[in-house]
Amino acid sequence: MFILKILLPVMMIGSVYASSGSALYSKKCKSCHGKKAEKRAMGKSKVIKGLPVTTIEKDMHSYASGQRKSTSIVQKAKKDFIKKHNAKELRDLATYIHGL
Repeated sequence: MFILKILLPVMMIGSVYASSGSALYSKKCKSCHGKKAEKRAMGKSKVIKGLPVTTIEKDMHSYASGQRKSTSIVQKAKKDFIKKHNAKELRDLATYIHGL
């Protein structure tokens, strides 16, 4: 019983991180990048599935800032996305994508 009291909260915390990245991906990313991040968004971007977490985070910021070339629609969408989400949410999302 003692082990359950310790392990259950730890396991629940892990699922919260996964679900927040999962929910954010489903809501904001899946339509362009595919259910499992297997698609090239708008037929142009690289497939993001399995990329390192730091690369995913860096790419999100690069598109938002205009440092990476993209359409004005993509740049605005990424910029708005970055403004609305904090660093932890972006890390959770990148971690989720990496694990797909």
